[in-house]
Amino acid sequence: MPRTVREKPREAPAVADSYVRRGSECAFANLKLLARVVGTIYDDALRPAGLRASQLALLWAIATSEPVELGRLGSLTLTDQTTLSRTVEKLRCEGWVRVRQGDDRRVKLLRLTAAGRRRFALALPLWDLAQRRAGELLPLDDVRGMARRVRKSMRTAASQE
Repeated sequence: MPRTVREKPREAPAVADSYVRRGSECAFANLKLLARVVGTIYDDALRPAGLRASQLALLWAIATSEPVELGRLGSLTLTDQTTLSRTVEKLRCEGWVRVRQGDDRRVKLLRLTAAGRRRFALALPLWDLAQRRAGELLPLDDVRGMARRVRKSMRTAASQE
């Protein structure tokens, strides 16, 4: 955890002024903006299927890896356990995901139900539409490449822990 920096009262305004113009450089702010805009595109497109983009992404990850352990799903999607558990529970309540105990009672295995596969299939043409709309705003090949680098970097960091 980074140390808290102590403010020097007379220097603070000058330092702040020197950074004000640099706000547009902030990776965090830019990525949050892009995430909100792109998330809205996908959420709007998927609404007729009764899904949010985050739910489709999770259904997709489960379908790709099933049966998949909950912990492994979190690693694959880089999703924290609390968010993942909450979203999986919503999908389970909708009848789209089945959760069962693994051989080790601490392990939960997930797979799509028949209703979940139908919902996934219903959403895919809508996803294509959202993908095209997002592609009008962003170079999707570049986005995919950045995501690939981040996943690789996260795997490398996790293996060194």
